[in-house]
Amino acid sequence: MDKAFSHNNKNFGATYLRIASSEEKAAEGISWETPVDPPLAPRAPLKREKADSIAQAKRTAWLILSPSDYRDLPSNDMPADWGAWREAVKVECRRLEAAFGAAESYEDFDAVKAEWPLSPAEQEQQQEKDKPSTEES
Repeated sequence: MDKAFSHNNKNFGATYLRIASSEEKAAEGISWETPVDPPLAPRAPLKREKADSIAQAKRTAWLILSPSDYRDLPSNDMPADWGAWREAVKVECRRLEAAFGAAESYEDFDAVKAEWPLSPAEQEQQQEKDKPSTEES
């Protein structure tokens, strides 16, 4: 606010707006207008947002599963926990596809939240992190 400025070819000092009375400002043609909040950026059409989100869910599932794809080959014996996790990821992807596809409004669409399962390795890391410390002082 304390910044020099020019108005109607007249220079004003840095403190003018703070110290001048309302009448003095009005005589100079200076008035305060409350800024209007800018309009929110319009959202993409719901149909496009749904298609983009479905594609993103599929990409995410692929990214989650791709590091463990070698386990899916018939020649390898996949541990049961990894097989169950891979199936849970696929189920979550299908759930997201169905939920995004069924959304009839932006509110329905925004309510859809992904809940990707943790891999067996991530579950093990989480358990290690959650273990209470057994260090003795």
